[in-house]
Amino acid sequence: MSVMTDLRRPARASSRRPGATGVPGNRLPAREQRPVEWRPSLLALGSLLAAFAGMHVVLQDVSWWVAGGAFAAVIVGSAAVTRMFLPQRWVPPLVGIGLTVLGVTAGFGGDSAFLGLLPTFETGDTLNAVLNAGWTSIQEQRVPAAPEAGIVLLLVLLMVACALFADAAISVLRSPALMAFPLLGLLAIPVLVRPDLADALWYLVTGALFLAILRLGRRSTTGPVVVLVSALVLGGGLIAPIFLPQVDEDPGPIGGGVQTGINPLINLGDDLRRGDPVLALTYQTTAEEPVYMRLATLDRFNGRSWAPNTVDNVSENTVDDFPAPEGLGAKVTRVAATADVQVGDIAGRWLPLPYPAQSVDGVVGDWYWERSGLSARSTDSGVRGQRYSVDFLDVVPNLDQISRSLPHTSADLPTLELPARMPDILTETAMSIGGDLPTSYERAIALQNYFTSGDFVYSEDAPVEKGYDGSGVEILARFLQEKSGYCVHYASAMAVMARILGIPSRVAVGFQPGEPLSAQGITSYSVSSHDLHAWPELYFDGIGWLRFEPTPGRGELPDYSTPAAVDDPTTPQDEGADPVATPTANPSNAPVRPDQGAIDPGSAGATKGASPLPIVLGVIAILVLLIAFAPAVIRIGIRRRRENAIRRGREPAVAAWAELRDTARDYGWAAPDSETPRDFADRLAVVMSGQREAIQGFRSDVEESAFAPPGRGVPTVGELRSMRRAIARTVDKRDRLRALFVPGSLTARFRWDPEG
Repeated sequence: MSVMTDLRRPARASSRRPGATGVPGNRLPAREQRPVEWRPSLLALGSLLAAFAGMHVVLQDVSWWVAGGAFAAVIVGSAAVTRMFLPQRWVPPLVGIGLTVLGVTAGFGGDSAFLGLLPTFETGDTLNAVLNAGWTSIQEQRVPAAPEAGIVLLLVLLMVACALFADAAISVLRSPALMAFPLLGLLAIPVLVRPDLADALWYLVTGALFLAILRLGRRSTTGPVVVLVSALVLGGGLIAPIFLPQVDEDPGPIGGGVQTGINPLINLGDDLRRGDPVLALTYQTTAEEPVYMRLATLDRFNGRSWAPNTVDNVSENTVDDFPAPEGLGAKVTRVAATADVQVGDIAGRWLPLPYPAQSVDGVVGDWYWERSGLSARSTDSGVRGQRYSVDFLDVVPNLDQISRSLPHTSADLPTLELPARMPDILTETAMSIGGDLPTSYERAIALQNYFTSGDFVYSEDAPVEKGYDGSGVEILARFLQEKSGYCVHYASAMAVMARILGIPSRVAVGFQPGEPLSAQGITSYSVSSHDLHAWPELYFDGIGWLRFEPTPGRGELPDYSTPAAVDDPTTPQDEGADPVATPTANPSNAPVRPDQGAIDPGSAGATKGASPLPIVLGVIAILVLLIAFAPAVIRIGIRRRRENAIRRGREPAVAAWAELRDTARDYGWAAPDSETPRDFADRLAVVMSGQREAIQGFRSDVEESAFAPPGRGVPTVGELRSMRRAIARTVDKRDRLRALFVPGSLTARFRWDPEG
C-alpha cells in the first residue's frame, strides 16, 4: 500500500492491519465493497413522488403523475441495481438516461422510431413537435389543465432530471440534504401558477419524507442542518404563498388578445366580458353575405362540459384539401366562395374558418383538419398574425329538403350521447316543446323559438353573479330556471335538448360576421373579441350540419331557420326542387387581401411557435451550472473569510488550522477535530518529505499563536497557501477537480454513512 494513502486516517493503533506498511495511520482500501442500501433510494423516490403529487391542483386526472412517477422509479431503480454489479459511479446515471431515451421514444415518438423503440433523426423532430405542443398548451390552458401529450412529456423530463439529481445526492455525493433542491422545485410549481392553489397535505408528506432521509445515518453535526433545510422546505411551501401577490382567476391570453386555448368554449365568457374589445381578425369574402368564422366544433359531451374532437394530425390531412362535409347531399345547392383572412390578436392554435371549408392557402406552419367539423388546428404554430385565403361552400338548402329529415330513434351516434342522469327540467322542457312534432326540422325550429320568443334575456354577468356559469347539465337546468345567460348557455341548452329529441347536435365556437368596413369600393369585415360566439349545429339527413341561433339579440338567423324565409311564396319553383349544385368560380374582381393592421406572415407572430426544447435545455443547463458551482463558491467564501481573519489577527491560529484541516478534507484525507496540529503535521511530513521544514514551521506558528502571548508566531496567509498547494500536488487532476466542485469539507457534514 502506498504511503500516499496514510493521510486518509489519523494515526491510531486500531487502524493497523496485517500487511500494512509500518507507517501509522494506514487507511481502508479505496474501494471497499458494501451492500447496496435501498432505504435512502426508496425514501428519495417517495419524496419526489409526493412533491410531484402536489401538482394535482393544476392538472386534471392522474395520467401525468403515473407517467412521471414511472420514469423516476426507472431512474432510481436502475441506478440501484446497476451499483450491485458495477462499482463505477458514472455508469448508473448513464443506464438511467439510456432507459429514459428508450421510454420517451416508445411513449412519445414510437411512430418515427426504429422498431418503435430506438430513436432516429425523425424521432427528434417528432419529440420536438410534442414539446412545442406542450409548451403552447401550458400557455393557453386554464387550471386545472388537460394533460396533453406535450405537457406529460415536459413533466416526464422534469421528473427524470429530479430523479437523476436525487440519485447523485443520495448515492454518489452521499449528501441527502441536497434533495431539498429538486423537492423545492417541484413544490414551487403550483405556487408559481397561483399561490392559493397549493395543497398543504403534499407539502407535509414531502417534508416528512425529507426528514426521514436526513435521519438515515445522520451525524451529530447535521442537527442544525436538518432543522434549517426542513424549515426551508416546509416554510417555503406553506408560508411563502401568504406573502406572494395573488394571481387573477384567469390571467388572460398571451399579449392580452382573444384566448382560444385547447377548448375555445372555456374562455369565451371572459373574453366577452373584457372591457375594451380587441381586433380578432378582418376578412373579405366573395360570398353574398358575411360569414361566421368557426374555430372549433365541440361534439363530445360528458354531462359536465363540451369538448372538441381530436384533430387528425397526419401528413395527408393538411388544410391544402379538406374532405367533403359530412352528410351534404349532391342535390343541395351550394355556391363556391372565397374569404381572405387577416388574423389579429388571437392566441391559440385553432384557425378561424367558414364552414364547410374546402382548402386553405398561405397559412404558415403545419395545420390539420378534424373530420366531422372540418375545424383546423396546428401542433406547432400559432394563429396570431396569420394571413391566408380559404375556399368554402355556401350551402343553401330549401324547405322541402330540410323538412324531410326525421328524428333519429337510435342513440348510438356520438352526437346523440347524453349522460345517464339528466335533470328532469331539461328532459321535460325538451319533450314539452318538440316531443309531439314529427320532423327534426320542426323540433329544431320549436327549440330555437323557445329561447328567442322573449322569455329569455341575454346577460354575460348574471351566470357569474349567481354561480351557474358553464355548460354542464346541472348548470343548464339552473339556466332554464333563471332564463338569463349568454351564448354558451343558449347553445349548450339547445344542443342538449336537441339530443333529447333525437336530433344529432354539437356546439360550434367562433366569431359572428363582424362589422362591415368600406374603402375604395371594397367591403371588408372587422371582427373583434365582442364578436366571439357559440351556437348549436344540428344534423339533418341529406343536408348535413346546419347552424341555428337561439341566443336572443346575438347573431343572425339563417334563412332556413325561419319557415317564412325558406317557404317564399314568390319563388314557388324552388319548393320541392332538388337543384344541382353549381359551384361558381371566383369573380375577376376578387377582393384584395386586407392590409390594414396586417402582420407579415414571416414575422414572429406568424412563424412556428418557438420551440420549448432550447428553453428547457437552457434552464436545465443554468440550474446544473448553479448547482455545480455552488459548493465551490461557498468553499472559496469560507477560505477568504479565514484568510482575512489571519491578516487582521483575529484568532489566526484557529483560522489557519481550520483552513488547513478543511483543505485536507477537500482532497479526501481524514482530519478529525480531535486530532492535534502536531499529529496532523507528522502525517503530512510522511507524504511531503520535501516540505518537512515548512510543515514543521507552520505547525510551530499555529501552536505558538494559540498558546503564546499575542503577536508571537502568527501564521501568515502566504504560509497557509503554500501548505494548500503542497497538499494539492499530492493528488492527480481528477482529485483536484473533485476538491473544487465537491469539496469534502462541505459534503462530509451532510454525508450519509451506512456504517453509522
